Order: sequence, then structure tokens, then C-alpha cells
Amino acid sequence: MGWFVSGNKTKEITQDTPNVTVRERLKKVEISGRSRMTDPCDFYEELQRTLESCYNAFHKTLFLDFYLEYINTGSSKLIYHMLCHLQSLKDNEGILEVNWYYEEDDEIIQEAGEVLESLLSVPFHMREI
Repeated sequence: MGWFVSGNKTKEITQDTPNVTVRERLKKVEISGRSRMTDPCDFYEELQRTLESCYNAFHKTLFLDFYLEYINTGSSKLIYHMLCHLQSLKDNEGILEVNWYYEEDDEIIQEAGEVLESLLSVPFHMREI
């Protein structure tokens, strides 16, 4: 199953799996919804391949927007590993930027973003909505 196609494409799997929207013209991928799968490995492995393809297709530029309502521990770890992988691709060339959106009163999602921000060396923006 491939998510990367020309134009804008949205892939929605289940209510427990994030929606992934590729906005080719903006060189952006949006990840939104809930990530509370029992075994998120397959999902995030495929997402990592998709993001790597986008990064290369977008001439080593990728903007990631996370709009997560819920994230379980397994998903948090895999998001971290996925972002580390993208960070290693970007080292010394290209553009990789992360926007982490959270609701004003959602301390859990805010804290998850702050932890990721502290562990990564890519531009990481916390955005309250």
C-alpha cells in the first residue's frame, strides 16, 4: 500500500490510526488524529518510507505537521525513531521542519512534543491551537 502519489492525497485507515495527508505543492505531510494501535510498527514503518520518498521527491525538503489528539507509548517511540531517521537523511543538506500542534488544555500532547523537541536537532515548533 503506497501513500505517496502525485497531488494531494489523504490516507485514512481507522479511528485508531492517524490520517496522513501529502500536500505535494507545499512539500508538506500532515499527520492527524489518534495513534493508539496495539501494534503500530507496520504503520510507522510504512509512514517512514513514505516520508523518505516525499523528502527525496520534494528535492530534500519536507515540512511535517503533527495534529495528534491521542498518542500511545508505542506510537511515541516509533514517531521518535522515524524522526531520527529523517534527521539523519537531512544532516548537512536539505530542509526538515516539524510543527507539533496541541490544544491549549492538552498537556499530554504538549509534553510529548516537548520531549521530541528536546531529543531532536531539527527545527521543531510547538504550536498551540
